Amino acid sequence: MTRPWRAALGLFLAALLFLFVAPQAARADVSRPVGWSLASATSQVHVGRVTLRYDPRLEDEALAVAREIPRAWSEIEHELAGDLEDTLTIHFVSHSGRIAEGTGMPQWAAGVAHPPTGEIAIAAHAPDGSLTDLDGLLRHEMAHVALYRATGGQPLPRWFHEGVAESFGEEIDLMRSQTLAGAIFGAGVPHLEQLEQNFRATDAITATVSYAAARDFVNFLRWRDEDGSDLRQALAQVKQGKNFEAAFVNGFGRTLAELDTEWRGGLTGRFMWFPIVSGDGLPMALAFPLVFLAAVRRRRHLREGWARLEAEDAALRAPFAA
Repeated sequence: MTRPWRAALGLFLAALLFLFVAPQAARADVSRPVGWSLASATSQVHVGRVTLRYDPRLEDEALAVAREIPRAWSEIEHELAGDLEDTLTIHFVSHSGRIAEGTGMPQWAAGVAHPPTGEIAIAAHAPDGSLTDLDGLLRHEMAHVALYRATGGQPLPRWFHEGVAESFGEEIDLMRSQTLAGAIFGAGVPHLEQLEQNFRATDAITATVSYAAARDFVNFLRWRDEDGSDLRQALAQVKQGKNFEAAFVNGFGRTLAELDTEWRGGLTGRFMWFPIVSGDGLPMALAFPLVFLAAVRRRRHLREGWARLEAEDAALRAPFAA
């Protein structure tokens, strides 16, 4: 199979995945107003300043979500701002249809956030009844809220909003990686000025490539410097009222166009595996080291997150103890 045909096949498969898999567990960050009423979420548990309301029939899954909350929020807030207001209300229900009833979102939305109020809703099952990735849904919606708080609710490009949420939602996303690789060796990766328009496209391939590109570019921004301070500085500048592009110049010392060029310069080398995978195939076992490293990293952040929340709770209780 020639290279053009391999790339076209990769994009075609990615489009099929988008059409038949992604919509089943889709996420959203806009909803009808606040004060959601998800009637089935009648039980609740508190994790620091986070209230998790859940369907009592999902108690085991809810407790697993509760254990994930400290690490997930701690990592996201640290990378975006260092420290943010921690108050969140998370609704956990059985099916995406319950989210639609309570928030006004489409039936296919298995996760939704209302950043101004810090409300999040996630579902255990997608529209077709399949299990959702609760960890990914939780982190994705938390990222929308955290980004809103890190920037003081200032207007941001859609590609950046979704890129940040996608970046934190999945540390390793083979589908997105394959989609981006197919574009690199095929029709090309859209430039930043195209992404905003592409996010409103109805064409499946255009949408999948744009999500994958936004996610990878945000990953590049997150990990470009050793401690991620450039991104935090840029977002702090946005919060202070700076223009989005000017804030990135102040934070990264480069324009968005220059950062885009730098990112693109490394794409071909990073995705040289794609012609091998799309040709003769690459054993999936080779991806196991990446999964192991991600698991180790997550466990470390979980310990750090719990320690931070415990310290904050102790500080809040101190005046009353005195």
